[in-house]
Amino acid sequence: MASYQLKVERREETGKSQVRKLRWDNMIPGIVYGSGGPALMVKADNREIEKALAASGSLINLSLGDETKTVIVKEVQRDPVRGDILHVDFHAIALDKKLEISVPVRAIGEENRPNDGGVVSTLLWEITVSCLPTDIPEAIVVDVSNLELDGVITVAELDIPEGVEVIEDPDEAVVKVDIPELIIETEEDEDAEDAEDVDAEDVDIEDADEDDAESEEE
Repeated sequence: MASYQLKVERREETGKSQVRKLRWDNMIPGIVYGSGGPALMVKADNREIEKALAASGSLINLSLGDETKTVIVKEVQRDPVRGDILHVDFHAIALDKKLEISVPVRAIGEENRPNDGGVVSTLLWEITVSCLPTDIPEAIVVDVSNLELDGVITVAELDIPEGVEVIEDPDEAVVKVDIPELIIETEEDEDAEDAEDVDAEDVDIEDADEDDAESEEE
């Protein structure tokens, strides 16, 4: 797995006004947990943090002076309106110890499916896995090229890289090919027509029976 180099500085600013000023200066506050000691408050250039977060699935090497810490991003707080990054939580890790982490699901091969009108739906967007930090996959790839209408691929059917263990229910559905609504509506219409035909036949039979009974009485 690739690593992204992110230069950070120690942060002394803690109050709301000071943190707000940091953001005005295009610096983003953050905190590093899990380093074996007290949490470490840091700050980094906004553009550099954006680049680090865009490097999907990568570990991050935080460079702090002469010290380097390997971390993963645990949480990103964003402005609910503008989407700007407000704060980042990092978690320091050891490269020789397994960890549990969520990995995105990526469906491929939809363009190779039969032209049956089916719609590929991703039901599970992330999968929790356990592995060494260096074995974290960028994504769990699901090939849907041979998936038929109303077909489902479950967790148990995924192609998982060596050294990676999935921490999910094996029977949970990951992707599915939905039947087009037009086909469903057509089948429902046909069922309704068949039911009407059956009802009409029943009425004809009842009328015929009544006519036969009246003839016998005469």
